This record gives sequence, C-alpha cells and structure tokens, in this order.
Amino acid sequence: MSISKKLHIRSESKCELCASNEDLKVYEVPPASKGNEDDSILACSNCIHQMENPDAMDANHWRCLNDSMWSEVAAVQVVAWRMLTRLQAEGWPQDLLDMLYLDEENLEWAKATGEGVEEDENKIVHRDV
Repeated sequence: MSISKKLHIRSESKCELCASNEDLKVYEVPPASKGNEDDSILACSNCIHQMENPDAMDANHWRCLNDSMWSEVAAVQVVAWRMLTRLQAEGWPQDLLDMLYLDEENLEWAKATGEGVEEDENKIVHRDV
C-alpha cells in the first residue's frame, strides 16, 4: 500500500493539521524523512504553503493546532511544535506550547530545522554582507 493511501486511512482523508479535506498531499517532515508514514503527514496545500513560506503565515489559520497538537502521530506533533514556535510572538501559541509535551527524541527532531533555537555566540550564522 502506498504512503499516500496509508496516510489517507490514518487521517480519514483530512489534513492532519487543520482538518481540511481539499487538495491533500503527502508532506515529508524535514529534515530526515525516510519517506514512510511515520515521518510524513497528510496536509492541505494551504498548510504546506505556509510551512514552507514563513512570510505567508496566517496566524489565525494555525489556531487549528489547538486540536491537532494532541495527535498521537509524532510527525504531526513535531509540525505543530514548529508552527507554534514560529508564531510565539502572537501570544496565544505560547499557552499551547506550554501544554505540548514532546519526548526528547521528537523535540530534537522538531528543533532540527532551527525552529526554537536561540541564536548565541557559538552558533554559526551565514549572512550576506
């Protein structure tokens, strides 16, 4: 059975983040997705566009994470943590982050793309001058 079919069964053919049932696609959660259902989620094009383009974020769209963050699927929890972390400045995401528990392995996965990592003097940052 294909990954897409497995994800459609798992999610009941709804976006695993916002529950939309339109324009669903497999989203492999970076950085180390192995292309299997454990490392992927079924997401709508709106969610995928905003995940991949932080400048296009619509904070109100992500209020759906209030429900989806409780998913038993680690990949969904990781994406929820990343999006809530990006939106922290909005205020309301901090309350959800305070409630969201990720085990050490999944928290490491969530932070692997740089979300929630504080800049410090030891971190290498590449900037065009």
